[in-house]
Amino acid sequence: MTSLLTKLERAEESARQQCAELSGQMEELQERLAVAERRLERLSIAREELTALEAADEPADAEAGQAADPHPHGAGDTTPETAGHAEAPQERSVLRGLRKDAVVLLASSDKPLRARDVVRALGQQDVRGQVEGMRARLKRLVDDGWLAEREQGLFTIAAGVNGFAGEGSSATS
Repeated sequence: MTSLLTKLERAEESARQQCAELSGQMEELQERLAVAERRLERLSIAREELTALEAADEPADAEAGQAADPHPHGAGDTTPETAGHAEAPQERSVLRGLRKDAVVLLASSDKPLRARDVVRALGQQDVRGQVEGMRARLKRLVDDGWLAEREQGLFTIAAGVNGFAGEGSSATS
């Protein structure tokens, strides 16, 4: 009987070591995944921004310097100094993925949220890489005019965004 118990103890210790090794590998893979997701998000945003810039340049090239009216229904005149700000919601590329989910969440929230709260509410892992990636995403959405940062780290839907339009434009007042 002793030799059987000894074999069982050795097998148990071996299984423990294997679990520890796999756990370490899993942590390393999670870190690598977080880095890859951040890179993917940055590349996606860069592509969206370049697409928007190209689209903004095309009417000027096609009309020899005369841009097409982005407000065909009389939404108002803009001067060159205010054109980028007044037209930004209409020119934005489509919100997809976590950017869209974050805007929808914050539009429906009755209070400002922190990046960690958004990560949790969207069902993502509450790990540093996910939280930091979401914080960067939220700050870009602030820059794009979708969100506002009321105080350091507290995000809410931007004033003037009356509703959320997932196709990249918003209803503004």
